[in-house]
Amino acid sequence: WYQRRVANTAGRNDTAKKRREEIERKKRDDEARREEMELDYLAPFLARIGDPAQMTAELAQQLKEDCLEDLKQRLIDMANLIQGRFEKETQQLQWKQTWYQQNQTTMTKEEEEEYVSYCSEAMFRIHILEERLNRHKELAPQKYVALESRLRSDNRLAEFLN
Repeated sequence: WYQRRVANTAGRNDTAKKRREEIERKKRDDEARREEMELDYLAPFLARIGDPAQMTAELAQQLKEDCLEDLKQRLIDMANLIQGRFEKETQQLQWKQTWYQQNQTTMTKEEEEEYVSYCSEAMFRIHILEERLNRHKELAPQKYVALESRLRSDNRLAEFLN
């Protein structure tokens, strides 16, 4: 009885170990595929045109333009998002300051402390958003040039773009 139980346990352990190894292997494969897709910036553009077997100069130029235009739009969208958040925070702070000026004579000490705390936090958020926007504006042209360089050196496009 004891030997069967030990053998049974060993069999279950082996099965569990194999299952764990299979899960780990799948996880590694999925991660490798995801990394490959992240690195292959042309993949979505090639997929849109049916992943052609033969590259032409016209197709290579179109892929380059589409890829750069997509990056440009994403950079513009990000700048607009940050700018929108910055403007919203600034408007809310201005509204709160106007409200304070109208009500400061009737405010309790606690309300005044809340107002000062709010202003401090709002100014911090505005400052961070301003820094993010400035950094984005600084890095956007560099990202564009870097992608253009990667496209020119991409094995699939290089012979047609240079």
